[in-house]
Amino acid sequence: MFFRKFILIFIILTATLTASDSFWQELIRVEDTFFSKNSILELIEKDSNRTVDKNLTSSILDKKFNSFTSLIHLLKNNPYSLDKNRTIFIDKVKIDRKIRELTLKIDTNRRYGYIQAVKRDRLKLQSLKLKNQIYNFFNYLAKNWTLLDSKEIEKYITDNKKELHKNIDIKNNIKIYNLIKNQSNSMAQKIKDNFFALSKDYYFFDDFINYLQLNINIFNYNSMANQLKLDTVINYINQKDISKKINLYLRYIKIDTGRLFLFFIVIAIFIVLNYLIYRRLYNYFKAKILEEEDDTDDILLANLNKIRVPISLLINGIGLQLALEILNYPNGLSDRSYLYFTIFFIIVTAYISMQIIENIFFIYFHTSKSKNITLRSELINLMLSISKFIIFLISILFIFVKMDINISGVIASLGIGGLAVALAAKDTLSNFFGLIKIIFDESFSQGDWIKTADIEGIVVEIGFISTKIRTFDNAMITVPNEKLANTPLKNWSRRRVGRRIKLYIGVTYNSNPKDIQNAIDEITTMLLTHKDISTPQKIDRDEIMRNYRSSRKFISLDNKLGIKSTLMVYLDRFSDSSIDILVYTFTKTTNWQEWLEIKQDILYKIWDILENNNLEFAFPSQTIYLEK
Repeated sequence: MFFRKFILIFIILTATLTASDSFWQELIRVEDTFFSKNSILELIEKDSNRTVDKNLTSSILDKKFNSFTSLIHLLKNNPYSLDKNRTIFIDKVKIDRKIRELTLKIDTNRRYGYIQAVKRDRLKLQSLKLKNQIYNFFNYLAKNWTLLDSKEIEKYITDNKKELHKNIDIKNNIKIYNLIKNQSNSMAQKIKDNFFALSKDYYFFDDFINYLQLNINIFNYNSMANQLKLDTVINYINQKDISKKINLYLRYIKIDTGRLFLFFIVIAIFIVLNYLIYRRLYNYFKAKILEEEDDTDDILLANLNKIRVPISLLINGIGLQLALEILNYPNGLSDRSYLYFTIFFIIVTAYISMQIIENIFFIYFHTSKSKNITLRSELINLMLSISKFIIFLISILFIFVKMDINISGVIASLGIGGLAVALAAKDTLSNFFGLIKIIFDESFSQGDWIKTADIEGIVVEIGFISTKIRTFDNAMITVPNEKLANTPLKNWSRRRVGRRIKLYIGVTYNSNPKDIQNAIDEITTMLLTHKDISTPQKIDRDEIMRNYRSSRKFISLDNKLGIKSTLMVYLDRFSDSSIDILVYTFTKTTNWQEWLEIKQDILYKIWDILENNNLEFAFPSQTIYLEK
């Protein structure tokens, strides 16, 4: 297992260290693209009669600034590639000699009165000095941007801007060009060539410095290695005699003993830390959860297991980033590597946050139930889903920001596509608003027994789109929320007191009316005194008054709360084969099994009452009369 991790780290390390791009080649490409001869002529001519497409100009500026940003990324990602004596941008070996030669030529030509030659060579000399300044400017930033704070970098940029405007009088150079631009001799052509070469570097460097002054935060360096001041440890290790000998060989791959040693130390520390958190801390929390056994243990353990691996990944990621930063110290990792690490951290942190939020909602829900606080589980689920969605949305926006994606453009595109999405998801939106209606109408909740024209069963889950119902023959039915929100339904679970018993007791026609009346009176007394039968005297009126005071509507609270206490026993009708006594009453309980037990007890007692009053149960019969 450790060997595989080491191989993975080695692959990532190799990819990070060997990633390189030609900075100077990219710089020349940017100059050729945005500071061509035609572009320079537009700058110096300022043709006010020429109409300019503002959208096109804005587009070009965006592309130019994006190219400048890419140059900075190359500088930060591959700083060693800039420091070379010979590049396609400048030859540092020959430049000092060329400057001396041009200086002598200018003095000689001035002495002999060759004014045009002096102008030609001055432009060339300024161009060489400017290239040297640009080269030194980018090299200094590449080597030192991680060591300087924003104020020091800003001062360095400002000093270079002053030096640029001090050394090059661009207005005077434009006058020189305007004097010879219509001439076609060889000397004039050389002056024009030198002018455009100088102007290309000048306008590029001036624009680039202006861009950096507006975007100085692009050099913010948040390296963990830098913040931990690990340079002291690295320098201490490198000062040892054995380290100096080893560094003679390691310098060819641009690394040293101090960074290499600290790299492996950090990897080892984070492997141990990961073990302690993944094993030891997990077992500690598991033991704490299981100390007091209750019905929340399984879910708490499941949530703990869900965040166990992500936390391990987060620790490994932080350790790997710190180790790679040490290996690249004092230069930072590439911006692309930082982006990958940042996106990884955002995703893992968002997932952990979602699981913690879910745990908090779960604990609060069960705590409220234990305190007899009524909370609708579907409302809790809705709030939990919204919380998770907000975390997800914030994470996506953070990722967009880190990827330099224009968030306002994304929001605008969402607005444009909103109508199309709404049309395509019409049914989905209808079902979602059906959920809102179900929740705020309080027509039913999870666990309720409901019945519509088509379905009957127990509500298992009220989701965003549909509601799941378990029927009494143990089938699962999925019903769109929109349908349930707009159809009449019975909710048998919204009964606090009273489940109805309605009986017709038929006695024979040869019964004595006095016996029937006595039986009716005895059944009534039996029901009134039965401990499980609901009567007005047995209702807690204080509870009803509490609900009345909390309610701000003129409603029948008995009916709202589902309290029934009607009790009626009457001689109801003369049927074909029997005299029928109506028994109409309600049990205190609403539980089906308890209701069946109470109903059975009442039936037995009614049977005894009829026998004691010499009454017989009637059954369907016919009497046939024969005529003589």
